[in-house]
Amino acid sequence: MITRFLLIFIFSLSAVGCKAETKDSKTQPGISITEADTETVLTIFSNAILEKNVNSFLSITDAKGIYLVRKFTSGNLGGRGPELSELINPLTINDKLQFPIKNQTPYSVKSHFPELPIKSYKALPRRSLLLESDANHFDQWESSLKKSLKGVPEAIKADPVLLVSSSSKYLVYAEAQIIDDILVGGFAIFSMQDGKLKLVSLVQLL
Repeated sequence: MITRFLLIFIFSLSAVGCKAETKDSKTQPGISITEADTETVLTIFSNAILEKNVNSFLSITDAKGIYLVRKFTSGNLGGRGPELSELINPLTINDKLQFPIKNQTPYSVKSHFPELPIKSYKALPRRSLLLESDANHFDQWESSLKKSLKGVPEAIKADPVLLVSSSSKYLVYAEAQIIDDILVGGFAIFSMQDGKLKLVSLVQLL
């Protein structure tokens, strides 16, 4: 009787373990970014900006909002206006691929990335995104982005580069350089949202 009870108990534990493992295996792919995800979203992103195709651009943005950051890391230079850190409704973008900003210069997506279109997806260098905090405070990413590009060849001439976080949750397309220890350039930050790679933030460091 005792032996039979032990066998049933062990079998029950095994069944629970299998169910837990199955559940984890189903949820994990929703977090990781695959090569197919990356190539698809970057192709749409590149072509949308090149063609000023608003519908294509909106198809890869997070419907809950896109976080726009504009910081003057090289100084205000006597009148660049206030810095920007704001969650914007993607639908406010116009046919020039600009976000109108009240009392400020429009936020131009195309001006961020003069090296587009992407000539070869497979040839894009991959570097590690050294995130200090895996959070959505995109206006605080400057330090992490600078650390990620420090000593990287692409940061000499602002050549295109992909930065990927160790968690595979974030992907950043960057055209930026470090001049006299100051980071300037454009960054498009993508994240997995409900199993799909979406553009969640644009960061412009001037």
